[in-house]
Amino acid sequence: MREFLRGGTRALGIVAGFLPTAVSFGAIAIQARLSVEATLGMSAWIFAGASQFAAVEGLRQGLAALSIGITVLVMNLRHVPMSLAIARHRYAQFPTWQRWLLCHGLVDEVFALEMSDPQRPFAYYLGMHCCCWGAWVAGTWLGCVVGLQIPERWLTFALPALFIYLLVNAIRQLRHPNRWIVLALSLILALGSTTLGSTGLLVSILGIAAIATLGMPEERPGQKPG
Repeated sequence: MREFLRGGTRALGIVAGFLPTAVSFGAIAIQARLSVEATLGMSAWIFAGASQFAAVEGLRQGLAALSIGITVLVMNLRHVPMSLAIARHRYAQFPTWQRWLLCHGLVDEVFALEMSDPQRPFAYYLGMHCCCWGAWVAGTWLGCVVGLQIPERWLTFALPALFIYLLVNAIRQLRHPNRWIVLALSLILALGSTTLGSTGLLVSILGIAAIATLGMPEERPGQKPG
């Protein structure tokens, strides 16, 4: 129990960032005519903030299910290498069912924290994940409660702000010489695609992925960044 509580305490910094975003998601989902049950179900089972925002926005704009599915899939592809890395370097000694359980709570912030910390026992990681997951679900519920009381125009910033935050944060951590060019082009595309209507979100995500791939090719062994 002590390790569980220590893990939860370690995650409090992440929780502080999760809560306002989760409240925004709950409010936006309710204003998009999703039920409280469906909204809480998304946060409990999907637990992927940017993907949930994208899915709700797609539903609100009347996108086809296939378009929403492709968007969510593209946004979550990064979890494949993340899961492989964390399973090899931190979860390797745990039984299969424990690894599966921990992988459900693996989000970007938790991954970065666990990879930077030394090896910990299962209960410690479980405490971190439960704290983050619980904060996300609780924040979503609070957003559902207050969502109908908040003018919709106050929440229109939430998805673009979160999207740009994730983009800037990801590129900022890179050391490739082209990273700022990629960032500038990506921001232009992200902002410009808002004029494309219901397909804008999908176009911007796929376009940014292409820009990042072409603009920051993988370094060869022994090659130093410029």
